[in-house]
Amino acid sequence: MKQAKPRRRRGVLAVLIAAVSFALLIVILNWVVMPLVVGRGRETTVPNVIGLDRFAAEESLLKAGLRLGDVRSSANATVAADRVVTQHPEPGQRVKLGRQVHLDVSRGGSKLKVPHVEGLTLTRATALLSEAGLAVGGVESLRTPSLPPGQVVATRPPAGIEVSQGERIFIQIAARVGNFPMPNLVGMSLETAQGIIASQGLTMGEVKRAPSDEPAGNVLIQYPEEGMTVRDLDTVSLIVAAATGKK
Repeated sequence: MKQAKPRRRRGVLAVLIAAVSFALLIVILNWVVMPLVVGRGRETTVPNVIGLDRFAAEESLLKAGLRLGDVRSSANATVAADRVVTQHPEPGQRVKLGRQVHLDVSRGGSKLKVPHVEGLTLTRATALLSEAGLAVGGVESLRTPSLPPGQVVATRPPAGIEVSQGERIFIQIAARVGNFPMPNLVGMSLETAQGIIASQGLTMGEVKRAPSDEPAGNVLIQYPEEGMTVRDLDTVSLIVAAATGKK
């Protein structure tokens, strides 16, 4: 009977040891094994790499324990070439270590040259502009009695000028009679503007002069303004730059 207590104590001690061992096993499984298996508990914050060049962005991602994913190139006129425009996941997000971060990198503003379409039909000119990656913003009539109606006279901006990809180009076609949009005269010399006014069947009205940094004689303001609807014999008034010190 005296040996019962030591045996009982050994039994309680064994139970305690087993309980502690089980608790330790749970802790190890929960905090060591499971994170290794599913990656929980091992996260990092996605750094902001927008505006960095591609290689600096990759270095920043590696330091954060992340990997560089897909790198796509996109035209962007406001972000310098080889700089990151967007990233996914976005900056500040919490993600698992080793996560890939995908980048869109600018290749700069793609510049395209406006092709020559003078003398073509409107349909053919529209097709050529589209093939060049440019969009037609509208059609403007220029009073040109010497040319067949509908024939392309010019474009705005003019042929040969470099423009951004997707910029709208206005096609100017020959017209003889009827209503038509007032052509742009601003920036032209007075002599050139007078020639266009006459060729469009319009009437030259009052010409005023105003001090300006523009070359003397260049048109500063016109009325009717560009794009306003006009017709034969409508009067056009101009304000042109005066020579320095003159009004």
